[in-house]
Amino acid sequence: MFAALGLLVAGVVVLETVRHRAERIQAQLRPVEVQSRVFGALPRQAWQWQPRPLEEKAVREALGRRGRTALVALPGARGAGKSQLAAGYARWCLDQGYDLVAWINAESGPVSELAALAAHLGLPGVAEMAPEQAAAAVCRWLERDGRARRLLVFDNVDDPDVLHGYVPSAGSTKVLITTNRREFMTMAGIAVVEVGMFSPAEAREFLARATGLDPAGDGARLGEQLGWLPLGLAQAAAFIARTGISYAEYARLLQRQDLNETLRQQAGADHPGVLKATQLSLTGLAETDHSGDAARLLRVLSLLSPDGVSRDLLVQAEPQLGLHSGVWPAVSTLVTASLVTLGGVAQAAAYGEDRRVVAVHRLTALVVRHEARKPPGDDQKAALDTAAGLLDALTERFPGDQVALRRDELDELAAHLDAVLGHTDEPSPLLLAQANWIAGLLEQAGDLTRALPLFEQTLANRERLLGAEHPDTLTSRNNLAGAYKSAGRLNEAIALYEQTLADRERLLGDEHPSTLTSRNNLAYAYRSAGRLDEAIALYEQTLAVCERVLGAEHRNTLTSRNNLAGAYKSAGRLNEAIALYEQTLADRERVLGAEHPDTLTSQIDLASAYVSAGRLNEALALHEQSLAVCERVLGDEHPSTLTSRNNLASAYESAGRLNEALALFEQTLADRERLLGDEHPSTLTSRNNLAGAYESAGRLVEAIALYVQTLADRERLLGDEHPSTLTSRNNLAYAYRSAGRLDEAIALHQQTLADRERLLGTEHPDTLTSRNNLADAYKSAGRLNEAIALHQQTLPGRPSQKAH
Repeated sequence: MFAALGLLVAGVVVLETVRHRAERIQAQLRPVEVQSRVFGALPRQAWQWQPRPLEEKAVREALGRRGRTALVALPGARGAGKSQLAAGYARWCLDQGYDLVAWINAESGPVSELAALAAHLGLPGVAEMAPEQAAAAVCRWLERDGRARRLLVFDNVDDPDVLHGYVPSAGSTKVLITTNRREFMTMAGIAVVEVGMFSPAEAREFLARATGLDPAGDGARLGEQLGWLPLGLAQAAAFIARTGISYAEYARLLQRQDLNETLRQQAGADHPGVLKATQLSLTGLAETDHSGDAARLLRVLSLLSPDGVSRDLLVQAEPQLGLHSGVWPAVSTLVTASLVTLGGVAQAAAYGEDRRVVAVHRLTALVVRHEARKPPGDDQKAALDTAAGLLDALTERFPGDQVALRRDELDELAAHLDAVLGHTDEPSPLLLAQANWIAGLLEQAGDLTRALPLFEQTLANRERLLGAEHPDTLTSRNNLAGAYKSAGRLNEAIALYEQTLADRERLLGDEHPSTLTSRNNLAYAYRSAGRLDEAIALYEQTLAVCERVLGAEHRNTLTSRNNLAGAYKSAGRLNEAIALYEQTLADRERVLGAEHPDTLTSQIDLASAYVSAGRLNEALALHEQSLAVCERVLGDEHPSTLTSRNNLASAYESAGRLNEALALFEQTLADRERLLGDEHPSTLTSRNNLAGAYESAGRLVEAIALYVQTLADRERLLGDEHPSTLTSRNNLAYAYRSAGRLDEAIALHQQTLADRERLLGTEHPDTLTSRNNLADAYKSAGRLNEAIALHQQTLPGRPSQKAH
C-alpha cells in the first residue's frame, strides 16, 4: 500500500511540474499590452543629418514587406554612421505606426537589455527568471503573432557569437544589426547592407548644408583628405561653421596637426585625416570655450564608459566637475562641435525615470586621451582626478540599503569605474577607495561574479602601489576575505583573515579596534567552517579585550558578547548562549534604547535561541515584538523588517502554526522579489523557507517545485560547493524522501554528504546532519544495514532535518 501511495505521489508531482511548466511557457507566449512603443536609448538624429537614400532604400528592401521576419546586418567602419542609419530607420518605423521599436546596446552582449525588455513588456513569469531565460522568453514572444509590426535593433555588436539564441527566427519581427565586424558579410540567413563612407556627392551636399559654403574644388579635396568618413566630415563642418574659415584654410590647419603613428595603430582605423580632424576640433574649442569647461568635461567623458554617461549621474556629480557655467552649456558646446552625441530618451522600465545619455565616439575619445597625455600630461592627470572625484560623489550618495532597487545605476557606476581603471597604470588612493566601495555594493547585491574580481584587482593595486602593510591594503585583504566567505570559499577566506589578523597584531597591536575586527571576522569564518572550538576561543579573547579596553557597555563590547553567544549556540551550548543573549539584550536596551538596530538584533538572536531550546512561547513574543518595532521605526520594506518577518514565520512554523507561517513567508518572498530582485541571496533564502513551510503543511508538489528552482538558482549564482547550495540540495532530498521518491532522495543525500565531508570536514554539524539524513533515507528504502552503519558513525546522533 505504501509503495503504491509513493508511486501515486511521485506521479502527481511529475504531472504537476509538467503542467506548471507548460502553463508558464504558454503564458509567456500570450499577447501582452505594450506600455510604450519605444524601448531603449534611441540615438537622436545627428547634427546636420545627411540623408543616404541608397543605403536607406537598401535597408527597407532587405527588411522586406510586412508580415515576415527579416534579419539585416549593417557592417562598416567606426564612424561610418551605421547607428545613425539604423536610428533613422527606427524613427521611420515609428512614423509608420509600428507596435514596438526596441533598441538594444549589444556591445557587451544583448542579454541584460533583452531581459529589461521582457520586464518592459510585462511578460508573465519574468520576475522569476534568470536574465538569460528572460532574454530567451522575449525572443519567443517576438516570434509570435505574424500580424504585429516590430523592429529589434542590436547596436554595435562586437562579437557575432553573443547573438546566438537571442535573434527571432519566425514571426514578423524585423531585426537590424550594426557592427564593425566583417564576419556578418558571409553568414547564412543574414542580408547585408554595407555602410561605407559618404559618396562624393553626399559629402558635398553635407558640407554645403552644414557650412553654407560651396564645396566644389577645395571641399571635395577636403573630403578626400578625410577619407569621406562621416565622423570626420561632421567634425570638419562643425569647425568651419563655427570659425568661418574656408575649406582650404581648414585643410592647411589639418596638415599641421601632429599625428603620432602609435595613435593611428591604437585607433585601428586607416583614416589619419579623421584623427587629425578630431585634434583640430579640440584645438578649436578654445576659441569658443574661453572658460575651458567643454574641454575639461570632454577629457573626463573620454575616460568613462564608452556607452556614455546618463544625464542623472552628470547632474548629481556637477559640483565635482569644477565647471564655471555648469554641465549643460559645456555639453551643448561639445555637441555643436560634433565631439559628443546625445542619446535618445530611455524608456525601459528597468531604468526608472527617463534619462538622456552623453557619449563620446571611441575614435574621438582615443584622440582626446592621446592629446591629454602629451607632456607634461597635467590634463590627463587632472581628468583622472576629476573622474575619481565624480565617482566618489556618486558612491557617497548611493544608498546602500537600496542597492537592489537601483541596480541600473550601480551597473553604470561599475562600468565607469572599470573604464577609468583601464586608462591608468597607477590609480589614485581615492579611485581605489571607489573600487573597494563599488565591489562592496556588488557583493551586497549578491553579484559575487563581478564583486570578487574587483576586490582582487583592488587588493593587487594597493599591494603594488601602497605596500603590503598599508592600512588600506589590510582593509582590502579583509574585504576580499569577506567576499570569499560569502561565495563559500571558506579555506581562502580563512587564509586571508589569518594573514590580516597577524599583520594587524604586529603593526597595530593586540588591542587596536582594527585588530579586534579582524579577530572577530576570523572567528566568524571559523564558525562557518565548523571549527567551533577555534571560533569560541577567538570570540572569548576578543570579548575579554573589549571589556578591559572599551568597557562592559561599549557598543563593540556588546557586539562581541552577542557574537560569542552565537558561537555557543552553534556548539549546542544553549544555556550559555541564552544567558549571554539575555545579558546583551538587557544592556543594549538600557544603553542604546529599545528601538536601536543592535537591540532589535539581540531580540531576534535571543528568540532564535529560545526556538532551539524549545521555549517557543518566549520566542514568539520576542519575534512579534521586534517585527512590530521594525515596521514602526524602519518601515514595511526595510531589509531588517523583511528579515524580522521571515524569522517570525520560521518561529510560527516551529510552533505548528502553519497558516500564519505560510502567510508571512509568502508575503516576505513577494516583497523580496519586488525590492531585491529574483537573484538576491535573501530572495533565495525566502524561497527556500517558503518551500520548507509548504513541505511542513503537506503541500509537497509546491514544496518540491520551489526547492528545485532554488537549487538551480543557487548552483548557477553561487556554484555547486557554496554552503547555501548544499543546504538546498539537502532540503530537496528531504522533500523527495517525504514524497516517496527514495532513489532521487538517496542520490542527493549521498552527493551532499560527500561534498560536506570534503568541504567542511567529517565533524562539522552540517556534515553530521547529512550523514543522519542519508541514514534515514536508507532506512526508508529498506537498506537497514547501511542505515545502522551510518547512525553508529553519527553517534551521539543528530535529528534529520531540512534547513532554513
